[in-house]
Amino acid sequence: MTGSKSSMAATPARKTRRFFEKQLPGEQPLSFETADQLYQLAMALLAIEPWEFLEDQDLILMEDPQSKEICYCSIMGALGEVFSIQVYVGAESYRFFRKIASGAPITIGEFFASYRGVSTEFVVASEQTPPDRELLQAFGHPKKRGGRAPIFRASRPGYHPWYVTEGEAKILIYCMQGTLAFCRSAMAMDAGDFWENEDVFPFLTPDLHGKVRERCEMQLVKAPEPPSVKPRVPELDEDLIADILRENLPRGGALEADHFFTGVPIGEKNERKASLHMALVSDAESGFAFSPELGKPGEPASELLVRALLGAIKEGRRVPREVLVRQKDTRVFLSGLAEKLGFIVSVVNSLSAVDALKDGLLSMMRDPGKFSME
Repeated sequence: MTGSKSSMAATPARKTRRFFEKQLPGEQPLSFETADQLYQLAMALLAIEPWEFLEDQDLILMEDPQSKEICYCSIMGALGEVFSIQVYVGAESYRFFRKIASGAPITIGEFFASYRGVSTEFVVASEQTPPDRELLQAFGHPKKRGGRAPIFRASRPGYHPWYVTEGEAKILIYCMQGTLAFCRSAMAMDAGDFWENEDVFPFLTPDLHGKVRERCEMQLVKAPEPPSVKPRVPELDEDLIADILRENLPRGGALEADHFFTGVPIGEKNERKASLHMALVSDAESGFAFSPELGKPGEPASELLVRALLGAIKEGRRVPREVLVRQKDTRVFLSGLAEKLGFIVSVVNSLSAVDALKDGLLSMMRDPGKFSME
């Protein structure tokens, strides 16, 4: 077989190649064609270095053509530490972005618990995984000491960032196309003019033929206020509650209850890593800690806390007179359980017993703690 025929025969094989198959069992892995688009767009963004004229809070908005959700694109790198495009997908992710942008310190665990989106990050070789390197090698990325290369990730609430599926990659492609078109235009003008007014951002739409890469239309829009989220009332284990009432347990004392997320990954080598979510209950006076309750990815905090409280009551053989919590929302979703078991829920500024336990656990797990954009 001649060299040209061999090359022609290899092309279909390359087109059927998939990336991240081991890491995405049961999901659609990244196709060669889509990976090629991701890589080319990422390298075009890297060449422009948009962090030289855009800041983290200079959002660029687009609408996902499939879900119709708003995508909020943020360029990171102005501080010279992390270089990336982060896409916050949907109203809840935008709400979380606003919290970060306000300067409120959050933990890595809270970030993993709240952020839904996709990203391209430009990293050095030591930050690339073997699957990342396989993709980069497929497109002939040059190996240069200290050079940066793109890696592609998707974030789902309750999980650490993981490799993109085919569908997640297409959202990222769409947003990178628009961001790239915007950046090329913005380089010729004062980019800061687009964000003069609070919560007003450039909103991009493709031209009539959908050729976002070549041209997009832009208008300044006020980002919609994320709708308020009502506390989710948990389903109660009526059988367990009935058992507790039948036992006629003694009553008295106070319990502290809280939940938190950590940056500790849970999962096997080639599976999406969950972020550890834990609920703690302690005796307010003695500081005695009851068995912690571990949450499942995406499980509402309300259900996790109710399980932890019921477990503490069974373990301690006592129904509390009062349960102390940190947030008003927590008091709301515990009201049903409180009514059935006959205790009150009080919001306090400090949960000394639970906080001491939590700090000890986080230190033992080497959790990185809080960070802020400021």
